[in-house]
Amino acid sequence: MQLLFRVFLLALILQSCSAEAAAKECDLPPKLRQEVLHKVFESRWVLVEAFSDYPAGLRLVKHANSSLMEMKEAFNNETFLFIERNIVSGKCLVFQVNMSIPDPETSNHSMVLDSPGVMEFGGLVSPYNDQGRADVYQGCADCLTVVYSGIFQGIPGRLLLIYRKEGKHTDTDELKAGESIHRKLAECLKFNVETTFIYDGKADFCLEKKEEERDA
Repeated sequence: MQLLFRVFLLALILQSCSAEAAAKECDLPPKLRQEVLHKVFESRWVLVEAFSDYPAGLRLVKHANSSLMEMKEAFNNETFLFIERNIVSGKCLVFQVNMSIPDPETSNHSMVLDSPGVMEFGGLVSPYNDQGRADVYQGCADCLTVVYSGIFQGIPGRLLLIYRKEGKHTDTDELKAGESIHRKLAECLKFNVETTFIYDGKADFCLEKKEEERDA
């Protein structure tokens, strides 16, 4: 048991070191300090581009229409309720999980999954636990870059998520100008760049779609 714990601890250390090296090599934006995460998540964020490196993630980005992300303080100022509202193949796919800011002495990730949550797709709700870890970077006040890693249906995988602040996400010329930069970043970080999600600047979000359905 002690040997297994040491192997697990070594794997975590190596993973953290490789993530830090990749961030420097690939010129990622500055990583957000933990103490300013609260301020960033006062806004909602619209996904404008996404890349993945595992089969289910590639299917998700291929068929996604839109994605809206927000964080709400949960039990304390170190724990957030993470809510991601997607439209995938015309249906709402909603994730709700608790994410917490880890002790910097034990983890260099920005946020980690605090407890299992739920996933709702097409009106069906099921438990969800991907053992997720998020590294959050910010290069400008209206943009956010997240590298999310976890275990998805038993397979390790990552997502590279490029966000714009809600209200700053409809400038199609600006979004188009950033595509080549984001593709180079994804290539450097060893993501699949042949299958991607690119927001068209006008697709509806799951929240707004549900409200329209109720009013109909």
